[in-house]
Amino acid sequence: MGQKGSRLALALAASAICGCATTAEDAPRPTTPVDSVRKVIDSLSAEIARRRETAPFRNLPVVVQPAGSGIEPIVAELLRTRLVENGVQVNHSCVPGCMEVLLQEFAVDSPRGPRLTPGQLMTVAGGSIPVVGGLLRSLGEQENEKQRAANRTSGLLVTFSARDGNRYSARTNLVAITSAGDVALEKK
Repeated sequence: MGQKGSRLALALAASAICGCATTAEDAPRPTTPVDSVRKVIDSLSAEIARRRETAPFRNLPVVVQPAGSGIEPIVAELLRTRLVENGVQVNHSCVPGCMEVLLQEFAVDSPRGPRLTPGQLMTVAGGSIPVVGGLLRSLGEQENEKQRAANRTSGLLVTFSARDGNRYSARTNLVAITSAGDVALEKK
């Protein structure tokens, strides 16, 4: 893990699970991965619209950047499409200034206590979350991975930055839950 990965792990370790939920706790749980991604896109597009009305991000064009090659590019593309459909100016690059939205995928052991819901947005507050990562190393580990998925929550660390060239005038983070427990499992 490089310096960027170490910083991400530290940021995640000091964030997420103790955050404040921005969606209703009693909302119905998505039942498929597609429903989960749709809920994340709905939640993030609403959050971007809300933030674009605040001082540091007011009326800036939006640039959505995936940080990796997992689910981030898929979510980024769907989010860009939703924003354009909603009349938001979406740029390919941040010239001269923009609201940059950076998406970084992560996975954690599911916490005991309040149940997390896909699509739920949480502010980054404090706490400790053990990062569980890596790709499947062999076909024999796939069944074990399915069992572990039932006890894992995955999400996106979303960083909102007001940029003017190479200068950041504001940065905030939140966590978007993409799967929680059995929702991540493939239905047979």
